[in-house]
Amino acid sequence: MTNVVVIAGIQSARITYKGRPVCTTQQLAQFYSCTEKNIGDNYANNRNRFEEGKHFVKLEGDALNLFKQGIPDEIGDPLKFTARLMLWTELGTARHAKMLTTDKAWDVYEEMEETYFQRKERQPVVDGKDRSSVLDRLPLYLFTAETVVRRRLPFSKVYSLVNLFAGSGNFKNMTREQVADVLDFCDRYALGQDTRNDWQRITDNYTKLHGTPPQQDFIQMLLLS
Repeated sequence: MTNVVVIAGIQSARITYKGRPVCTTQQLAQFYSCTEKNIGDNYANNRNRFEEGKHFVKLEGDALNLFKQGIPDEIGDPLKFTARLMLWTELGTARHAKMLTTDKAWDVYEEMEETYFQRKERQPVVDGKDRSSVLDRLPLYLFTAETVVRRRLPFSKVYSLVNLFAGSGNFKNMTREQVADVLDFCDRYALGQDTRNDWQRITDNYTKLHGTPPQQDFIQMLLLS
């Protein structure tokens, strides 16, 4: 299945594999204004950071031949004699953007999120301005607990991160809309898809809550890396 999208001013077919949007190395290099070798080298030098099925799909043999039959010529022609093909998923695309470390790559990735990967918008929260209930906030506690265990961090640090994204002093004061908004961030963070805008929002909210900009080392600690 394909349709046409425009990413970074480049018109390209949007391709899918088993209903999942993916892109070729050639497409990714064009969008990110780098070379295919850059993409290949980043993968080769960081294989342990890429998981098959999560960050990429590898096709060869009959699966590859079948895939070639269903894509437009502009994508398929350069692949005529390719015996093995890497298709990058949304998570793989994000991983490459991080490795390229350029503002353009991040801007392009965010554009791809909205256009190429076509995320579904969250439905408006019913009574979003109302104070959240314990049940509403339960996923926040679960995310905090899981992150504490997985990254071996103090509860207070993760708790602060979640509250700062919401612009709230504590979980109990969040509205239902704030909880839903924070849960979107938690999902992005857990998948490695958090953005510069997310962290700028945390910084801005810290300033609003405390009256002074946070020190750089404080924000670095909240990066949980």
